[in-house]
Amino acid sequence: MKILHTSDWHIGRFLNQRSLLGDQAAILEGLRALLRRELPDVLIIAGDLYDRSIPSREALSLVDDILDTVILELKIPTIIIGGNHDGGQRLAFTSGILEKRGLYIRGVFTPSPEPIVLEDGQGGVAFWPVPFVKPVEYRDITGEESVRDYQDMYAAILEDIEKRMDPSLRHVLITHGMILSHLPEDGDLDDSVRPIEIGGISFARSSLFRAFDYVALGHLHRPQRVGDDRIRYAGSLFKYSFSEVNQHKSVTLVDMDGSGEVDIRTKSLPTLRDMAILIGTLDDLTGASALDHPGREDYIKVILTDGVRRLNPMEQLKKVYPNVLEMEYQSQSISRGSTTTKRIKERLSDPLALFEDFYEQIHGEPLTPEKQAVAREIMEETHETH
Repeated sequence: MKILHTSDWHIGRFLNQRSLLGDQAAILEGLRALLRRELPDVLIIAGDLYDRSIPSREALSLVDDILDTVILELKIPTIIIGGNHDGGQRLAFTSGILEKRGLYIRGVFTPSPEPIVLEDGQGGVAFWPVPFVKPVEYRDITGEESVRDYQDMYAAILEDIEKRMDPSLRHVLITHGMILSHLPEDGDLDDSVRPIEIGGISFARSSLFRAFDYVALGHLHRPQRVGDDRIRYAGSLFKYSFSEVNQHKSVTLVDMDGSGEVDIRTKSLPTLRDMAILIGTLDDLTGASALDHPGREDYIKVILTDGVRRLNPMEQLKKVYPNVLEMEYQSQSISRGSTTTKRIKERLSDPLALFEDFYEQIHGEPLTPEKQAVAREIMEETHETH
């Protein structure tokens, strides 16, 4: 069976208040062409199809257009699960009707998920969809109070699934979450990835997933294996943060034989523009030679090395780089570049600090003292409740 594993489309995403719908439309055209060439037996979208729980009309239209091609024209069965950005209930609306056409949507987690069984010339493959769910939500749904974190939660979910696995079938798990084989190192986590747990253990270990022939993961934006070639993140379709500037984006093609052995290929998709970080003095970056820069139409972040602050640098930069989105001085970059393993661990244990980071990333400005007080009060109430 040929499986096309994708995730984290984030349709409707903005980058520094710039809509990326045009870029996403171009990528989806490339995906459409790839689907026509490869004709996979199934397309997987492992969470975060949309970037917001209530997508815009334009985002909905873009997704509707590509799914029309996949489902109605190419007749490729498609499995979509909810991620932490998706509105699971909305995503799953009318999913029962759509299944007759081959579109299987599992927007929200339900206990003891049923497999979606698809046939090829070598038998059946059971796809087990596990949408994004937080441990606190899992406890509320199942009543299993002993579940404290993601490790406990996935252990319970997988134990239930493994009891019901038909040995005559091949088995694929689809889930959206933080699955790691080790503690995260520098660069493992992208700025555009929302933390999915604050405090305690924020991930499950990949060793839990060994019973499956393939595990299709979503949430992390860098394409990567997790301890084993059979456990993989497809990564996001596009670079959604300047922390992802050096990542090579792709989708994952999985060829599975009759015994469940897999052969992995990755395919890159064409983009309208790339993303780049330019470092230098304002004069160097805006001089006559800069007009010949091959990537000056890309999304640009500039780090200025000038020893003194310059007057209206963004205005000068935009004359050369029309899509420059961020600018800072090197001294700021050095002081801010402390996203180390130690810092990640410190932030995971400090809910308010995590929220402050997230707020500043989205809004481009720090929390005011008033908003900080409100956030602290809400977190204290939540902690008391759970």
